[in-house]
Amino acid sequence: MSEYRPVPDADVPEFQRILSYAFSPAEEHEPTDSLEELPPRATLGDRRAIYEGSEIRCTAVHHWFRLRVRSEFEEVPGLSAVATPPEYRRQGLVGRLLAQSLSEYREHGAGFCALWPFSHPFYRQFGWGLCSRYGRVTCKPEALAGIGPGKQGESNGREHRFRRCSPEEWAALDRVYSATDDRDLTMDRTEAWWRKRVFTGWDTDPYATGVERDGRLVGYLVYDIEESENGDGRRMVVREAGHVDIEACRAVLEFCRNHDSQIEEIELRGPAETSLQDLARDPGEIAVEIEAGPMIRIVDLARALSGLSYPAGIEADLALEVTDGVADWNDGRFRLSIADGAGRCEPVEGGTDALTDAGSDDDADLVTSITTLSQVAVGYLSVDRAETVGDFEVASAEARETLEAAFPPRETFLREFF
Repeated sequence: MSEYRPVPDADVPEFQRILSYAFSPAEEHEPTDSLEELPPRATLGDRRAIYEGSEIRCTAVHHWFRLRVRSEFEEVPGLSAVATPPEYRRQGLVGRLLAQSLSEYREHGAGFCALWPFSHPFYRQFGWGLCSRYGRVTCKPEALAGIGPGKQGESNGREHRFRRCSPEEWAALDRVYSATDDRDLTMDRTEAWWRKRVFTGWDTDPYATGVERDGRLVGYLVYDIEESENGDGRRMVVREAGHVDIEACRAVLEFCRNHDSQIEEIELRGPAETSLQDLARDPGEIAVEIEAGPMIRIVDLARALSGLSYPAGIEADLALEVTDGVADWNDGRFRLSIADGAGRCEPVEGGTDALTDAGSDDDADLVTSITTLSQVAVGYLSVDRAETVGDFEVASAEARETLEAAFPPRETFLREFF
């Protein structure tokens, strides 16, 4: 009989073999005999699997971290490494693994769960919804001319110095990272995440360079130098960049431009925005691509909506009808009460009859799926947008006004890939 359970150390080689074949089938992989042989990036998180006897049929990794949700950091598990060997696919194993994972997250006290999908439609059928976009900015090094300091190492009379950064400086880098990205869904990074995810790669480790001013780190960038796929030269791929102010930002860009004798193209990855086009002398030389990013899902509806911070001055009593085909504890009628910036969400026993007895109309104020409600809850979708692109059915103008006040849209950006 199949069983969902943790993966013991003895099964890690088989677990890694399944992942290697699932995500990199065209590459050759050396078999892993022990945990000590794993790259640092693969040691974070807890392994889970669906077993049939002693055989692994479906895999997953649970990451336990904190993300900012409506300005407050809270536990939001990250789900990754979901894979099934071809011989066992189309047997409902992934659906079962996702349901079991949600149940475990609920026991852990989580309100939301995030993941990076191989296919957005695939995970949407299980209740996850897009929660963040990201941008790929590409340009020639010369397109950044004039953006940085007027001369090397100087900006408005304030000197900037570039230097290599080590993992031991993670705390100083984290201060810059926190100052750079105040958007919702930003991670509260740990030392382990900096050391094993930011400073390491799967095959080769990236470069990490800091920008120092007055003896203090004020900017940084983490990047790789890659051979172009079409063979026309090298590319500088900036995984992430941080800065405490515009001067530090310009210095980071100047450092990129200084690679003009080594590379043909620069790619910068970050929030979906066009600010670099505004800085450039010729915005036409800066190409910006916006791509769909990670997905979010409510794990426990009552806990998620009760744990949010709501705008002050709102008093509301809303009846919600939610459909969730995976987590039955989220499926049905709920009452959301808001007062003094706090919310309380509870399932309604007895459904429509109970709402009628309490003085509410038979019709709920909101009828929606867990997918769209998750997107609105974290601020990725506004109420108006959710009605346009999602299955967010609001019963009245009064209910719409209340929902818009309770769930204003937020800037979201989940940088971390896991």
